[in-house]
Amino acid sequence: MNLQQLRYAVEVAKTGSITAAAKNLYMGQPNLSKSIRELEAELGITLFERTARGVAPTKNGEDFLGYARSIIAQMESLETMFGPHTETGTQLSVCAPRASYVAQAFSRYLGAEGRAPLQVQYRETSAAAVISDVASGAANLGVVRWQAEHAATLDNLLRENALSGEVLWEFSMVVLLHERHPLAALGDIPYHLLGDYPEIVHGDLTPVLPAEQPAQAAGGRQGRIAVFDRGGQFDILRNVPGSYMWVSPVPFEILAQQELVQKPCRSASRYRDVLVRRRPGALSAAEVAFINELRREIAGLVQT
Repeated sequence: MNLQQLRYAVEVAKTGSITAAAKNLYMGQPNLSKSIRELEAELGITLFERTARGVAPTKNGEDFLGYARSIIAQMESLETMFGPHTETGTQLSVCAPRASYVAQAFSRYLGAEGRAPLQVQYRETSAAAVISDVASGAANLGVVRWQAEHAATLDNLLRENALSGEVLWEFSMVVLLHERHPLAALGDIPYHLLGDYPEIVHGDLTPVLPAEQPAQAAGGRQGRIAVFDRGGQFDILRNVPGSYMWVSPVPFEILAQQELVQKPCRSASRYRDVLVRRRPGALSAAEVAFINELRREIAGLVQT
């Protein structure tokens, strides 16, 4: 098994078609099919099954693809951070949950760098991938989101991976709604009412560690909408009547820009965002600058 085979499998899953994947990979369909068969034989599992629309991952295939995507992302991070022409300028790689305040802190950090040469990367991913990326050196810093009641489990994971962790803040998840949502006028959202509306979730953050992802569905009578990027969730909140999602507190500027409101819910879980890094060693100037921006964003959210 090699990295190229992982890329082949991920592309087949992405397109849902051996033919389309082969075209995108600039290779012949027979060669791609052969490579997938060889990978399946080596693993001892079936990755894909044929459907009326093409091919689809099996249950084992879904599990394998999750790891494959993580490995590919880590390799791309390493290539970005340590590839050619990275000897000078600012170098920083950060991985974090899909939190608007973290993304805003990162963009403000970049803005403060001015015209300095940059070799930076920002990746939004799961807690498991954050821990893996920081432990392997693919990322300098990570932010892990974890249920407060399971803090001891996270402490053990960090210890096992030789990482240090610092709690940035603890908060209750809030309900994010469009300003014209039927529940937007309420001061506090009754948990049971959410079951009448479609919930937006991050589709590629299937928990592989305890307490990794908010699980606050209020019945799901109207189903769930899986998205794979933070920008897409804002479009859905604006355009799909009644849609909502659980998030960490969002900066006011983003709420105003996206025509959204966030509402508390007494039943919401408490979470902690934890800054993780390898130990020991002093922080670089770039890491210190980003962390300072992160803390400024959190201070603004706490005060509102």
